[in-house]
Amino acid sequence: MNKAYVGRQPIFTQSQDVYGYELLFRSSETSAADFRDGDHATATVVLSAFTDIGLETLIGDKLAFINTTRNLLLNGTLNCLPQDRMVLEVLEDIQPDPEVLEALRELRQMGYTIALDDFVYRPELEPMICLADLVKIELPAIPRDELKDHVQRLRDSGIKTILAEKVETQDEYELCVDVGCDLFQGYFFSKPQVISRGKMQSNVAAVIRLVSELQDPNITPTDVENTIQMDANLSYRLLRFVNSAGAGTTRKIESLKQATALMGIQRLRSLASMLVLTGLDESKPKELINLAMTRAKTCELLAKAIDSDTPERYYTLGLFSVLDAMLDQPMDEVLELLPLAGEINEALLEHSGPMGDVLESVLGYERGNTTGTNIGFSKVGDAYQESLQWLTSSGFTL
Repeated sequence: MNKAYVGRQPIFTQSQDVYGYELLFRSSETSAADFRDGDHATATVVLSAFTDIGLETLIGDKLAFINTTRNLLLNGTLNCLPQDRMVLEVLEDIQPDPEVLEALRELRQMGYTIALDDFVYRPELEPMICLADLVKIELPAIPRDELKDHVQRLRDSGIKTILAEKVETQDEYELCVDVGCDLFQGYFFSKPQVISRGKMQSNVAAVIRLVSELQDPNITPTDVENTIQMDANLSYRLLRFVNSAGAGTTRKIESLKQATALMGIQRLRSLASMLVLTGLDESKPKELINLAMTRAKTCELLAKAIDSDTPERYYTLGLFSVLDAMLDQPMDEVLELLPLAGEINEALLEHSGPMGDVLESVLGYERGNTTGTNIGFSKVGDAYQESLQWLTSSGFTL
């Protein structure tokens, strides 16, 4: 069995009591934070913490500090996390553009605690400071003689909790106390500890099927339950997630029916998105997921253009058109694993029927083939470009 790894570094108060833990991506017992994709790293940490190791094991009754990327902020992927246990750290490379600021407002309204990570004050960051509950100042990046003014400027902006990070010596700790910092993190107190436990491997086909079905605006928790219960891994992960998220409460979730009803459709979509991010073989180019989502949306838009009554099925068609590449299996073998309608199977295998015409038109557009489509190259092109814009604005791009 593979193992799940999470790095854990404590955060202390002035009295040196543990306030919370930052949870960090690790790929082995001894590895540093070596990763290529921030979205994947954060999703891996979250799922490892909630479904493999258990949040209670990692943090007890303390808070968990989790890094978030711009993509994850905008697409709502982290909205499935329990508000009372999480501090969402906005990474230093995220700019306060209108989309980010709106996402932060929504997260605060939902009850999440927002922290600014590796922070060095700049006037243009004021709009983001106004939406933060906590700021982590990067000690090595601020000259010692400017630290007090830095802290005061944040206080004047309304920040009540300031955390000094990368504190490595007694002298640095005393300086941070003197200038009024509230929380402290760094090697002076503790290096990150790696926690590991065996994990179950995600079934990518089952996860993608779940993502597809969750696109249906009329889907109910019962429908989701019926899908999830067909795969033992998904069932296990959902129950583990819900119970871990509710650690410390007296309520124990013991059935998929309870779990799906408690999560709700929107939070289930967020959880499924994280499962996609972590379930794909890392040797596969992340562009495969982007391609799948773009094709799915394009097929859906074209279905609406031809007045189809079932545009969500066209979405599924586009989404599944790359499954053979994702799973390294011929399409006919992949489809044996999925209970799809006959017309979707025929469209994927033979490009036949109305659905096949739409898929063939999309594939032809990607190849630059301006002829041989019943829909029209320009119409497909408009839909494809709209889908690319949708993918970018939704924040789902990897």
